[in-house]
Amino acid sequence: NEKFRLFRKSLEKGGIGVKFDAGLLEHYRDLLQNTDLQKSYQEWVRAFRYLRKQLEQRMPEYTFQAAIVENAMDYSYFQFSDESLKKAGLKIVVAFCHREFELEEWLSGVNRKAQWEWAQKLSKAAYTGQLTDDPKHTDYILRLPVESDLADGKKTAAAVQAAAMKMLGQIG
Repeated sequence: NEKFRLFRKSLEKGGIGVKFDAGLLEHYRDLLQNTDLQKSYQEWVRAFRYLRKQLEQRMPEYTFQAAIVENAMDYSYFQFSDESLKKAGLKIVVAFCHREFELEEWLSGVNRKAQWEWAQKLSKAAYTGQLTDDPKHTDYILRLPVESDLADGKKTAAAVQAAAMKMLGQIG
């Protein structure tokens, strides 16, 4: 991409000055050095990876994304689908919203076009969960909170699996 090449070249030459918030960076350093933030985050990653692996074992008919995707601590997720979901342009996302410390199940489109089309179809009926009001700018069509104690991996996996089945049952 030509724009990216020119932007990168400009950065290499020092053409674009970038400043960051020194106070926030210092606060981050303080948190890392004086709290268990890093160990706590590592434990959360271990639990979330365990959840993905448990679901993959419990639901062999689905293909799971190998990696956990992190989005600047807004939310982290992994996704899965099967042939029928793929043909419909859909996927299931298991998302963890960090600030709320909440696990959610999302029905999402494979792209914005599919997401918008499905949001239009689903807007005509009642569903358990929250239907997006802006499918072109949200990462979900339908989302459903998953109630569970994250410290209990097996119960959390069962709760997420049940939520997935409930969500899939709603869209037929």
